[in-house]
Amino acid sequence: MKNIIRLFGCFVFLFACISCEKDEATSSGVPKAVKITSMKDPNTNIDKGNMGDWIALYGEHQQQPTAIRFNDVEVDLKQIYIENDVIYLQVPVKMPQEVNDRIMVVTNAGQVEYPFEVNIPDLELTGMFNEYTLPGDTIKIYGKFLELYEVDSSTTKISFDGIESPVIFANDVYLTARVPLEVKSNIKVKAINSKFDVTAICKGYYRDKNHVITSFDPDFPYVSATGKQWLSTGPTPKPVSDTYIRFEVDQTKYPDGLGWFYLMENSFDYDLDMLKNPDQYELKFELNMNVPIQKTKFFIYYYWAYNPTAIGSEYFNVQNLNTWQTVTIPLDKIMPMGYTGTSTSYSLNFRVENFAPVERVAMYLDNIRVYKKGS
Repeated sequence: MKNIIRLFGCFVFLFACISCEKDEATSSGVPKAVKITSMKDPNTNIDKGNMGDWIALYGEHQQQPTAIRFNDVEVDLKQIYIENDVIYLQVPVKMPQEVNDRIMVVTNAGQVEYPFEVNIPDLELTGMFNEYTLPGDTIKIYGKFLELYEVDSSTTKISFDGIESPVIFANDVYLTARVPLEVKSNIKVKAINSKFDVTAICKGYYRDKNHVITSFDPDFPYVSATGKQWLSTGPTPKPVSDTYIRFEVDQTKYPDGLGWFYLMENSFDYDLDMLKNPDQYELKFELNMNVPIQKTKFFIYYYWAYNPTAIGSEYFNVQNLNTWQTVTIPLDKIMPMGYTGTSTSYSLNFRVENFAPVERVAMYLDNIRVYKKGS
């Protein structure tokens, strides 16, 4: 019996010790901040980070937080992990209304603040699906952080050089809006967000008229006799700006194949910077395709003595068939780096290879121009 009593006494003592250790680990002392690190490098202190980053808050008496805030943005406590008084959590991807550059950890015993600056990304518009979307039609504009800025019809309008049109639809990848009927060409498009009082200017130009090699229209005429048999004004597909190239071939029309031929060629005075730094520019045009291509190759070059690289479906493709889309080809795919001359008068030539058995092609191109990246 005495042995049993002694054994019971030892068990009670051991249980009391374990309980004390547990109470100490979850004690109600006032929380204290020690340091912040990234999840990847626990040995380096940080005091700033990006939305979505995973970080670790090292402290004392913060095992049971009742609230955590970055600026005034609440953290979902179900999404955090705590071990040995270290809180592992993600910087919220949500726009604060008030910025104090602090993380606040609140417990029943008090609160503590960690100095921490959340980098808030700018609202961005990265490009238009079709820069030559017709007035009155719906334009799609790609962007970044649209959901962060809560872009929708109630918060954001699209300004076409001062003529505003409300957003129709938005997700985190793109938005849509109606192009005003009275809109001008060659203008910048921007989003005006009233909720956070920010403006984002879209890269590119609506109905771009800068550095146009040819539009096949009177404003930038196609002066060569080569390839004029391919010019068309529709009706299918509906033009985005009057005349365009209609490149249609199939085995019935050309049973012996086309071999290689010039689809178009047009003289053009390039800027010297384009020739010296083609990696900073793109060839841009509107493309519409009825069927995708597989074998057909294009050889695009600016000078007869230059040996061009074959370009195929890696650049001549669209997201949706039978829909006009603005596409780009890096200019350094067309002209080499290292130009040291001073002449700028050259041309742009599209040579095509399509041998028997002929691959069916139904492709339409318009508004061929040079664009400086990011402008």
